[in-house]
Amino acid sequence: MKSALSPAVVSVKRILYATDFSRSAGAALPYALSLARKSGGKVVAVHVVSPSPLPPDFPSHTWKAIVAQGIREAQVSVEKLNPLFKDVAHQTRVCAGDVWSELSAIVRDESIDLIVLGTHGRTGLSKAVLGSVAEKIFRHAPCPVLTVGPNVSGEPESVVDLHTILYPTDFSPESLAALPLAVSLAREHKSRLYLLHVIPADVDMDDAALVIQLRNLVPPEAGLACEPKAFVQAGAAAQAILNLSEELAVDLIVLGPKRRSGLPGTMATAYRVATQAICPVLTVRG
Repeated sequence: MKSALSPAVVSVKRILYATDFSRSAGAALPYALSLARKSGGKVVAVHVVSPSPLPPDFPSHTWKAIVAQGIREAQVSVEKLNPLFKDVAHQTRVCAGDVWSELSAIVRDESIDLIVLGTHGRTGLSKAVLGSVAEKIFRHAPCPVLTVGPNVSGEPESVVDLHTILYPTDFSPESLAALPLAVSLAREHKSRLYLLHVIPADVDMDDAALVIQLRNLVPPEAGLACEPKAFVQAGAAAQAILNLSEELAVDLIVLGPKRRSGLPGTMATAYRVATQAICPVLTVRG
């Protein structure tokens, strides 16, 4: 549990805000700004121009013209964001190419601590960043990813003044990778930490033993302001997480999404929670 007690794990000094200039992306910007103000950090706002695939025989000069036009239009849109950053250190970038390749290079080169994305809730993460690229971010981002979905109703300041945090886990290595961050955030903000384990509705398990297993994840020496509360519920994981987060009116959900197994829908829980939750969702890769 030493990693869970390390205050360095919650350092957010350099934030990458990925945008496609949509309303969904715009809803996530105040959260990036609030985090930067609290930490005195910097926001790197990025838009990646990534034209749809073209036929092999499509003229290269025409393709280059399309990309160039996209870059010019994006630069105009980026300039319009500048007034929103008036009290925050920031940098804006327009790139062209594969979305995740460009974002991952910036994450590496700028030593990014956190990626902030907006979600529209229909087919997953915002098309800007994504579609299939969203899964790459969840699976490969070396830093935590904060997603803000269309159902988020709290004030952006809630993400820097956390009162309640929900940490769901299935005890897998991937989900346990998010525990140190959940504990560190709860300790730093003196937040109430809720622990959740969901079992299939048709499986008979010892709920009392599972509650004890959950509580043992956070020992007394973790230094939390109050003892974590553990829940064991039956049903579909994503829906149980969403229901409990709404019932408890939590400020943040911290998830450790599973790695891709090669089967369709393997990221379904993380996707659904990120796009439908009433609060921001922080995913942490193992």
